Amino acid sequence: MRFFKELKLKREIRKYQKRELLKHETREKRNNYIFWIIIGIACFSIAYYYNFSKDILTVISIFIMGLLIIDLFYSNWRLKRDLELYEKSQAVRDSRIIKSIEDKTEIQRNNITHLILKNASGYDIRTWAIGKQNSLIIGKTSRIRVDVDLTTTAYSALISKQHAILNRTDNGWYLEDLGSRNGTGLKRYSDNRKIKIGNAPIKVQSGDIIYIATTAILLK
Repeated sequence: MRFFKELKLKREIRKYQKRELLKHETREKRNNYIFWIIIGIACFSIAYYYNFSKDILTVISIFIMGLLIIDLFYSNWRLKRDLELYEKSQAVRDSRIIKSIEDKTEIQRNNITHLILKNASGYDIRTWAIGKQNSLIIGKTSRIRVDVDLTTTAYSALISKQHAILNRTDNGWYLEDLGSRNGTGLKRYSDNRKIKIGNAPIKVQSGDIIYIATTAILLK
């Protein structure tokens, strides 16, 4: 998954760089056209004023040739300058793009909307919509109602009545084991790392899988 994430980041960076270079080239071309249009109008006006005399046309020709030579040297100097500035600022732009993409990804992964019960083959069995709830108790319904009821699952005997709890905070969702007999586990989406949940809350994100004893619940 890390490979695909890096590939996506590089693709976004190339798109951004292409847009910036295109805008820069368009701006430079427009300015160059305006400059030569003004020079052309000025030269024509002077030649017209002096009735297109040979001496004036010669002076104007030399003047235009001089401008062309100056413009050629200036264009080369400007290209070198722009390349140097581009190389200096590229790292800054790339880091901003990467941070922007990572921030968007983080927001999306923190936005958990559903809990999906999986069977041993990985198929969806049941889905719970979170809605506007800020706290979800996972377990088995008895005298006390739970939000995610696993009473009818295959290994319900291993699940405590109040097994674990999910709490929403300003920083995302957190999972905490409620002193269950057979424990609560978590498999990270980002690196496939497996974690045993203790008494301390652990942050969870979309794509992570919660293990209530041996029962798998996907966060989506």
